[in-house]
Amino acid sequence: MTAPTSPPRQFAASTFALAAAFIVVVFGLAVFAVWEMRSRAIEDGREQLERFLGGSTAAINQNLLAVDLLLADLGTMLRPTGSEDIAAAGRRAASNMQSLARHSLLVERLQVLRTDGHAIVPFEAEAVRLPERFVQQLMSQPVPELMVTAPTLSPRTSQQVMYFVRVVRLPDATQGLAVAEVQVASVARLLAHGAGTDGMEVTLESRTQGLLASVPPRAEIAPEAGSLAALAATVDGRGIAERSRGRLLGQDAIVALRPTLNPDVVLTAGLPMAQVLENFATERNLIVGVAALLMLMVAGVSIYALSQLREQWLRRREALHAKSTLDQALESMSDGFVLLDADGRVAAWNRRFAELFPQARAALEAHMPMTALENVVAGRASEAETAAAAAKMAQAEPGDGGRDGALVPAAGALPAPGEQELELPDGRTVMVVKSPTPSGGMVCVYRDMSEKRRHLADMVEGKAQLQATLDALPDVLLELCLDGRCIGFHSARASLLDIGDPVGRTLAEVLPGDAAIQIMAAMREAYLKGLSFGKQFERRASQGTAWFEISASRKLVGEGPDARFIVILRDITDRMSAQLQIDHLSFYDNLTGLPNRRMLLHRLQSAIDANVRRERQAALLFLDLDHFKTLNDAQGRNAGDVLLKQVAQRLQHLMREGDTVARLGGDEFVILIEGLSADAGTAVMQTQAFGEAVLAELGRPIQLPAMTYHGTCSIGATLISAGSASLDDLLKQADIAMFHAKTAGGDVLRFFEADMQTTVNARASLESELRAALKARGQFLLHYQPQVTTEGRVVGAEVLIRWLHPQRGLIPPAAFIDVAEETGLISPIGLWALETACKQLDEWSTHPRRRHLTLAVNVSARQFRKSDFADRVREVLIRTGADPSKIKLELTESLLHDEVADTIRKMKSLAAIGISFSMDDFGTGYSSLSYMAQLPLHQIKIDKFFVSGIGTNPKIELIVQTLIGMAANLDLEVVAEGVETQAQLDFLIRNGCRVCQGFFFGRPQPVEVLEAQLDADLALAPH
Repeated sequence: MTAPTSPPRQFAASTFALAAAFIVVVFGLAVFAVWEMRSRAIEDGREQLERFLGGSTAAINQNLLAVDLLLADLGTMLRPTGSEDIAAAGRRAASNMQSLARHSLLVERLQVLRTDGHAIVPFEAEAVRLPERFVQQLMSQPVPELMVTAPTLSPRTSQQVMYFVRVVRLPDATQGLAVAEVQVASVARLLAHGAGTDGMEVTLESRTQGLLASVPPRAEIAPEAGSLAALAATVDGRGIAERSRGRLLGQDAIVALRPTLNPDVVLTAGLPMAQVLENFATERNLIVGVAALLMLMVAGVSIYALSQLREQWLRRREALHAKSTLDQALESMSDGFVLLDADGRVAAWNRRFAELFPQARAALEAHMPMTALENVVAGRASEAETAAAAAKMAQAEPGDGGRDGALVPAAGALPAPGEQELELPDGRTVMVVKSPTPSGGMVCVYRDMSEKRRHLADMVEGKAQLQATLDALPDVLLELCLDGRCIGFHSARASLLDIGDPVGRTLAEVLPGDAAIQIMAAMREAYLKGLSFGKQFERRASQGTAWFEISASRKLVGEGPDARFIVILRDITDRMSAQLQIDHLSFYDNLTGLPNRRMLLHRLQSAIDANVRRERQAALLFLDLDHFKTLNDAQGRNAGDVLLKQVAQRLQHLMREGDTVARLGGDEFVILIEGLSADAGTAVMQTQAFGEAVLAELGRPIQLPAMTYHGTCSIGATLISAGSASLDDLLKQADIAMFHAKTAGGDVLRFFEADMQTTVNARASLESELRAALKARGQFLLHYQPQVTTEGRVVGAEVLIRWLHPQRGLIPPAAFIDVAEETGLISPIGLWALETACKQLDEWSTHPRRRHLTLAVNVSARQFRKSDFADRVREVLIRTGADPSKIKLELTESLLHDEVADTIRKMKSLAAIGISFSMDDFGTGYSSLSYMAQLPLHQIKIDKFFVSGIGTNPKIELIVQTLIGMAANLDLEVVAEGVETQAQLDFLIRNGCRVCQGFFFGRPQPVEVLEAQLDADLALAPH
């Protein structure tokens, strides 16, 4: 067993923890001492400032009071005494003022001024110039007080001076200004008295005039110092701010603030923090040095102690290493191990023995004799008896007898050496090997053989299972040598391979040549890679053709010529048949049996490659049956399928060798003609002839189950040369040509031309841009063309959509409406136009001069035929709040071509909520007039084609008269479109048309222009 050891980390942690605690204490004491010394230095600085300010404030107050009293007495000096007149009193006062100035420590001269700045006494002297704003502040005092000006340059002495001024009453009962001129240097000397400390900053400041005087001299307060108000907000109860900035240099300093007897004047003193802490730095460095020395000593002692502890631990570890190595070797053994001493008692064991025999743990721990241990292992003694015997051994001396002597024999009984197999009660089999040791003891090794026996049984069972599995498999199994000779064969049932017993023969002797070659190739691959699978061969026999798949693996035994292989031949005939059918479905149309698009593209690529090699041309024909959808809808899909099959058969009969006809889907077929002339003109004629033959063949009647069908087709063709476009482009070109053939009425062939592609590209680009415009919003806008009565009154307008393209500018509707109709985009565009018009009507509804206006909105037949059209219109009216009676929907006669009943139903549904309808372009369609009486129409619009013929074509004039008369008889309002001349208007008025629309009244314009026109017409109308 491994003896427990104590790692040195515990000693290191304890040593370092003790050292760290002592270092923390030393560090804390040092920090406390430094902090105390710093606080004492700061407090000394505070006291020094207080002592200085105490004396300086008293001196400043005394001088300010003396100057204030002196100035206050000047008004009294000017008053005449006895028989003096004012002039004499002034001369006397001037003499006294000069005397007072000479005897004053601060005042250089005295002067009395009027409030306008003129000198009174002495009147011959130049008057002191006081700032006008300063004089205004002085005169605005409710109670006269002494004020001080900012330092300025004296014109008399060219020295920096300040003026102490106060208001006095003059002999004539008016107010004057008593002025005392004081040099800044005199005030600075007063401030410097007592400021003997190095670095001290002293300032005398005015709350209104700024810095008056300072020691050392400075022109202004440092920007970092801030204002007096900010300083006053930071001082404590003693008037001192510790964390502030010096007033002159802006350094960190302790600053004290003291007010004077004059509320406008303040005295400050500051000591730079560096000066305050100068002596503190020396003391601090001393304390830090002592503390650092102590901490280094502690760290050194700790490291020395740790090194001693580590040496002791290393010596102990080396002593235990040998035993630990032995213990690890024993614990890693897969066999149980017991070591007996010379007395036959258990001296040591490993973990594996305790796992094999857990019931012997008590005997092991009590170091009982081997005989007792064997009794426990063999099951001759119970675990409880062993535990009791172990307890007795703990109290008895070795060799003692007693009634338990059979269980616990005396020491010295060693078992005989050798091997022994034990059958344990739990069914396990254990092999015991006993060997003597040089010291007189014995080593016993216990190996559990149960697992080995189970493995042997499993191998026997596995072999039987493998044989059963092989018998159950339908595959043929061969064991082959490297030269292809068979040394083993298994086939549980009859196989189409039919090779009999191939053992002892080579593959070439029992199989056809191609099959033997494929198997040998699989064996070579398995020889190099270890495995081979996927190779196949075909075996034709009288019972039919069979396919086999080869799987080969190399056996682990044998090298070089002695290599052996297991080859499995699996019958995959059913799978191959299914794959062939899948391949056929992948490349051929299921209905007609013709090649599909995939096969067509493959053959088309081959044709292009052949053209390059042979310098020949080919042609691609895209064929589409005309009116196939009509047949499908009328006769059903079954009839359509029969037609497609017969068309495929007829096209196949027309094919030459090498030509291909394919069905792309629906009623679309593609024919690939190869081997045409290299000359383009001749190739076109050959293609034309072939196409006409196709048209003629498909134009013949086709018998369907319920009818004889007469059909036609449309064909688009394009030539394929060596430099032709890609496969998709060729199909696209043929498709475009077919589209033009169908547009021409069908039953015709058209060749692809470059202009067709340009047209298609332009249309596709326009469609894409239309969709982007719908998403972007803001590109569509409405123009309004007024509808005017014959009296000249605007009663409404027709809204006409315009497209404000980001690059092309304003696009008229004729350029994009047809594309919108074909793609279905007309529905969202039309709905946007309707909603925009309704919003405009709602806006006009609050305008007294425009609320009568109506708006006509065009609705396309495709949009109107949508099943939810009426619901969408109602939703727009609800969202916008527009009056339905102000909306007029303009429809075209194309609505009457089909689904007339549904059209009438929708119109009546919308008419019920107040919407009126107008028949646009009336007279140009071919609808039956019988529907006119059924439709809930309110208005018809005479097309501008008829209006433009007025005055030039009498027949057209007769048609217009007829239309107006018919509308009058049907009680319908008439609107004439396209009125451009006065003559046209006069004709329409004479024949009863009351509302007109056209360029004669105004072009379609934005709503702002229409509103401006309406306002202008109202302004010109008589009131």
